[in-house]
Amino acid sequence: MPVTIDPRPLCLAVTAVFCVFPASANAAINVGTVSSVVGEGRVLTTNALPPRMLKFQAPLSSVVDAVNVLPGVNVTPGGVFDSDVWSFGITLRGFTQRQLGFTIDGLPNGATNYSGGTLPNRYLDPENLKRITVSQGTADISSPSDQALGGTLNYESSNPAMRRDLRIDYSTGSWSAQREFVRYDTGAMFNDSTYAYVSFSNTFNKRWIGSGTNGHTRRVHVDSKVISALSDTLAITAIASYDHAYENNYNSVTLAQFHQDPSWDHLTWNWTGKPYVDQNFVEPWNTVRTNVLFGVKLEYTPNRNSRYTFYPYYHYQKGSGGWLPPYQLYAANGSGGLTGGYPAPGAGFSKVFWHDANGNPLPPPPGCADPYDAGCYPSGAVPASSFRQSLYKNNRFGFIAKGHWNISFNHIMAGIWFQNQDRRNGRVWYSVVDPLTYWNYSRPPYYQQFSQRLQTDTRKLYAQDRIHLWRFDLSAGVSKYLVSLHGDDLIRNGAQFASINSNSGLLPSVGAVFHINPNLQAYASYTKNFAPVPDTVLQTAAVGTDISHVRPESANNIDFGLRYNSRRFQASIAGYHTRFANQITFVRPASDGVTQINYTIGTAGTYVNVGGMTSKGVEALANWSVLPTLDLYASATLDDSTYLGNINGIKAGNKVAGQPGRMLVLAANYHSGGYRMGISAKYVGDRYGTIDNSEKMPPYTAFNGYIGYRLDLGRAGTRPLKTVDLSLNVTNLFNRHYLGTLNSAGTPGYYWISPPRTVIFTASARF
Repeated sequence: MPVTIDPRPLCLAVTAVFCVFPASANAAINVGTVSSVVGEGRVLTTNALPPRMLKFQAPLSSVVDAVNVLPGVNVTPGGVFDSDVWSFGITLRGFTQRQLGFTIDGLPNGATNYSGGTLPNRYLDPENLKRITVSQGTADISSPSDQALGGTLNYESSNPAMRRDLRIDYSTGSWSAQREFVRYDTGAMFNDSTYAYVSFSNTFNKRWIGSGTNGHTRRVHVDSKVISALSDTLAITAIASYDHAYENNYNSVTLAQFHQDPSWDHLTWNWTGKPYVDQNFVEPWNTVRTNVLFGVKLEYTPNRNSRYTFYPYYHYQKGSGGWLPPYQLYAANGSGGLTGGYPAPGAGFSKVFWHDANGNPLPPPPGCADPYDAGCYPSGAVPASSFRQSLYKNNRFGFIAKGHWNISFNHIMAGIWFQNQDRRNGRVWYSVVDPLTYWNYSRPPYYQQFSQRLQTDTRKLYAQDRIHLWRFDLSAGVSKYLVSLHGDDLIRNGAQFASINSNSGLLPSVGAVFHINPNLQAYASYTKNFAPVPDTVLQTAAVGTDISHVRPESANNIDFGLRYNSRRFQASIAGYHTRFANQITFVRPASDGVTQINYTIGTAGTYVNVGGMTSKGVEALANWSVLPTLDLYASATLDDSTYLGNINGIKAGNKVAGQPGRMLVLAANYHSGGYRMGISAKYVGDRYGTIDNSEKMPPYTAFNGYIGYRLDLGRAGTRPLKTVDLSLNVTNLFNRHYLGTLNSAGTPGYYWISPPRTVIFTASARF
């Protein structure tokens, strides 16, 4: 299927960020900072990725995948280069991406679910990534997220270069991968007070499973950033990004299917003309997303004892997801009998698997055991098939406003986060023209199953006081969420079908740091985290499901530990205990009886609170510059995450599905002159694959490596070409077959397969 890119959001993202007023001629600006990898001075368990560990990331990879080496974190992509959001998974102390907060340059990522959510890789290219900071368990009190139950991950983009610079990269490698990347830095403008860059990338790769017409991913991305000092007291930072992605998906498999063939996800790439088989043809299994993010941060510092920040932002998303059901839907009466043509929008239906020679629907004859059997129908009958498309549209706008004040020995912070989200979700069905030949479908859609508008208003208020007394840093704070949601049925002229408030109580956050000596600290903290009822719960109310019993989720987090920080060696060890309450789980209706996938589910099903889980364990990290040319890195995790309560098939004491109990990462980075190389290994222990703990996902160890050379051709300004850089990245070096993550749609006992060995070569030039 051809991919059409709407140029209007692209133009908005590129031009809006440069519409910044010229800065004061006398203002100065700082475009670089340095921070510890172990969260020095913070009361939270906080780890930042060492910069050299980013060298393991190939340019085609996702910025999300980079955190996989940090303690407590396990990232499991199904597609190469994280090129399929449908099969992507991440866990942190028993929590999944739906229960973690993500921010990009301090802006809220928004929801991370497939249906209308997204992940940070839609907002930021890996070449522009400066730093990732993970606050495990105890979420930052000022974090603008409404799902940060298990912690927050902040992705920070690099600052513009202080000198004019043009970078051009080309990458190629496994699975027909190709990538072009260009970044232009303006250098200093307006009397050295303003700096900016804009970058563009174009990425393509095929699915790693299959051959020929086996699916692909294509992504176009733009990043831009401006930093400017408008005066000695007022600074502005503007960011904008545009991302358009087309992804053919991967399918999940059972444990038995994986052991039978660990390199096949049971999707097909040869058209057979048989709809029951071709429902697994990979091309219609697609995800299409366009995302635009724009934010402008104003920082006002009137004196050394106060600072104020105002950070408005806007996020736009439009997308779709496709499948190929092996039947069509026709209008039906109460007993399921056909009444004529296609159903009216939102009306009931019956499945039709065959048409007669004139295109009229044929109901399955009585006594026919298999509705796909041609022998059940008159001679000349032809099979029926549909292209089912889920539609997503999302507009988020809001602002972050906060202040910092130094009063005596107190450092006070207070702020508000406001966000309005207007999300549209619908589903339409198209008629496949001739299932015997291909999946081409006719427009317009023959059936609109549902169309909903879901609006969420979020307000988060918070305040915190930090006090330094002798060797102690003490902090105490409180936050509160005010969240209102309502849903409208657009098929029924916008009639409201649900409206709820999902407010929190007062959420405390306290902590202390004891400075044992200038390099060694002990810390402890307690935070209560909160997640309101998500708008996906509202959707089920459209078909009469009672949602009044669904309560918000919460988590009580205790963290404590030691950390050491010096110029050549950083280390930390942390213990934690988390109690997650009122976990919201989707209970899907039974299968439709003829396919594994319930294509007609619509907004049916229900959400229930299933008790939650408790998670406790130990995490450790060490980063050591052994020699000026050699760095060693290690992280280790011991986790015990178990379910609470006996409800909906969950038994108290069972291990949390998908969460590894043991993880270990070892890495070495060598760098001398223009040469560099590195190797890393990650061990992941066995994980239970089902909530009843009836089967396990086998343990595995995956190795990654890189080698590169950088040639400096002269100082800036003496010749056009400044540097040439060549690099080779290899993931899954020894080509291990292993299972990645659980099926995100909630189907028990189904898993996605992680990609095999992948090699990427990159040539880069700077002018």
